[in-house]
Amino acid sequence: MVVAINQPCYLPWRGHFALMKTADVFVFYDDVQFTSNTSRSFFARVQLKTAAGRRWLTVPVRKSGRFGQRIDQVAIAEDGRWRARHAAAIREAFRGAPFADSVEPVLAALTGASWPRLAELTIATTRLAAELLGVRRDTLRSSALGIEGAGSARVLAICRALGATRYVTGHGALDYLEHEAFEAAGIAVDYMDYDRSPYPQLHGVFEPYVTALDVLANTGPAAADHVGGRTVPWRDMVARRAAALESTR
Repeated sequence: MVVAINQPCYLPWRGHFALMKTADVFVFYDDVQFTSNTSRSFFARVQLKTAAGRRWLTVPVRKSGRFGQRIDQVAIAEDGRWRARHAAAIREAFRGAPFADSVEPVLAALTGASWPRLAELTIATTRLAAELLGVRRDTLRSSALGIEGAGSARVLAICRALGATRYVTGHGALDYLEHEAFEAAGIAVDYMDYDRSPYPQLHGVFEPYVTALDVLANTGPAAADHVGGRTVPWRDMVARRAAALESTR
């Protein structure tokens, strides 16, 4: 049983779906702290490649004034216009793409409802995009599991509750995951080595980190072939990072 866990993000890049693709069960980690630091967070924003260069699409959210607000508690500042603006920007960016119509189900979902909470929007549109990319996996929300705790211990508890024998994660977990505790519980830990190779893309020099809607619009039925990567055992990934840090000294 392979489990992957990641925070829900807005119309995320293809690496998000590559992680989902490795798993039998994918958990949206939606009850952890929301950060509004726009230099780091992709919870409410995404990059879109346009004829004028990369631009950010950002979902307007209400500021709670409370420290530690969870992702699933974040309310959208619905003004009735941002959804249409985002859809129009995406359609314009993909004008001329051979499979531009393939993203319309996601845009219909985006504009067809008034989304009260950020997590509802991001999870629903991610699930829909995953289907269009051929990534059909069982998904859960951590907020529905009733598992307490924080950090590495909570991730381990979720994996144990789901019967995981292997946990696959992104590079950010290198900063906090207690790998030996997972091994003691009989759960192998692997890290994603994402496929960032180019696919046919509009608007000049290839950009790997834009929304996965881009690969759908540009490659259509072949999009699944461009969503992937390989997994690396945690010891190898730790050694790789150590070597990279050493080379910068």
